[in-house]
Amino acid sequence: MSHPDHLREDDQQRLKALLARSPDVTAAAGHVRTFAAIMTNRQGDELRHWIADVCADQQAAGLTGFAAGLIPDLDAVVYGMSTDWSSGPVEGRVNDLKALKRSMFGRAKPPLLRKRLLLIAASRRP
Repeated sequence: MSHPDHLREDDQQRLKALLARSPDVTAAAGHVRTFAAIMTNRQGDELRHWIADVCADQQAAGLTGFAAGLIPDLDAVVYGMSTDWSSGPVEGRVNDLKALKRSMFGRAKPPLLRKRLLLIAASRRP
């Protein structure tokens, strides 16, 4: 799961040994690294080429389903991989709400839940 450059020496040796044993794993690892580079560098326009490469590679059969699953929403995926926009703050608020709701289930009515949620939101503002 880590970038190969960030692995310890013994883990790098194990990875090299594993890749030397199986051409299928080597092919899959190459495609996964390319996908990670596309995401990291926000090169969403390269995604179409990546999908075509994965679907054409017989050794990457395990990734074909994933690649094909991106096609129905390809425009949205390309846009999401090309911009700096993130839904992280919204997801954080949703997580706060769900955690609060679970912690007070059956013990509080909506007015108290609302007040506690607003207090949590205010405490997390920069």
